[in-house]
Amino acid sequence: MKLWNKINQYVSKQDLVLFLSFYVFSTIMYYTASWISWGGFKKGHPSYFDVEEFFASGGAQFLISFFVTIPIWYITSVVLRKYKLRVQLLSHILFLPLYIAICYYSLLGVTKIFGWAMYWGGYKVIWTLYSFMLFYFVQFGFIHAYGYFKRFKKEEKEKAILRETTLKSEITALKSQLNPHFLHNLFNSINATIPKENERTRELIIQLSDLFRYQNYASQNEFVTIKEEIDFIQSYLELMQIRLKERLNFAFKVEKEVYHHKIVPMLLQPLVENAVNHGIATKITPSTLRITIEKQNDRLHISIEDTGIGIINKESVFLTGLGLSNTKMRLDKIYNSELKIEDNVPTGTKISFTI
Repeated sequence: MKLWNKINQYVSKQDLVLFLSFYVFSTIMYYTASWISWGGFKKGHPSYFDVEEFFASGGAQFLISFFVTIPIWYITSVVLRKYKLRVQLLSHILFLPLYIAICYYSLLGVTKIFGWAMYWGGYKVIWTLYSFMLFYFVQFGFIHAYGYFKRFKKEEKEKAILRETTLKSEITALKSQLNPHFLHNLFNSINATIPKENERTRELIIQLSDLFRYQNYASQNEFVTIKEEIDFIQSYLELMQIRLKERLNFAFKVEKEVYHHKIVPMLLQPLVENAVNHGIATKITPSTLRITIEKQNDRLHISIEDTGIGIINKESVFLTGLGLSNTKMRLDKIYNSELKIEDNVPTGTKISFTI
């Protein structure tokens, strides 16, 4: 099941139909040429639509080739996918003779079982081996060319999405630059009207003002420090704690030596917000959110764990929310890092990545 799920990541139904169509077309073309060359139009020769004649003159050969190709394709295109294209191409030096040998001896055994008249002896065997080699190059040339085309189209699509996201971010940043002073002054005005005995309310408005100030600051800077991001997250969680009360508990485990490290702004906030709104806020009993940032081999490993209700379909979360999908794309494009979503123990969700 795991193997099939992994294959499904790289092969769509359209890909499968295209590959099967390629084999059907190749088989029919080869069979037609063989049938004609063996005197198909002569009197007494089996009909073109004779099933046994079809398999004897090409059908069995391509059927065997199809099944031998599948594991070779899996290794060269899936297992070696993370390597450069030249590594995949060089691997065929090993698989080509293996493919020819398996196909040749398998087909030889089949012809003997059914008693088909084939030319396997003498110098004619060279043509048979050559036909296997030629088809190997044709089919894997087709596979790699199609794979390259798919990756190219995917990259173009991702670039287009990234350009659109960047444009939206720039527009948002421009908008945010128009009103920071207005909001800050507005908060100060509201704060001035609050009686002195409501000191806690004053503090909350100041925290909210700080959140808006940081958001504006982040929109105008390419990087912020870990400490700045953590301070912002803490202010956000303290405000959310007022609404959720004892249902929300949070803790930070951040090594002080990483405080000065710089990251892109607002990288953690969408993940924390998602954990609070979808994992903790919907649960009646108390839950805990833990943010951990530690150094691992000159890289930063960041995890956000909650003991909320958890996520059943982890792939669907990237389709429903802008925050998670945007963060996933930023990690991929800026840090070449993968956003991992796992079940937390004993309950909840764990989101982690390394940059």
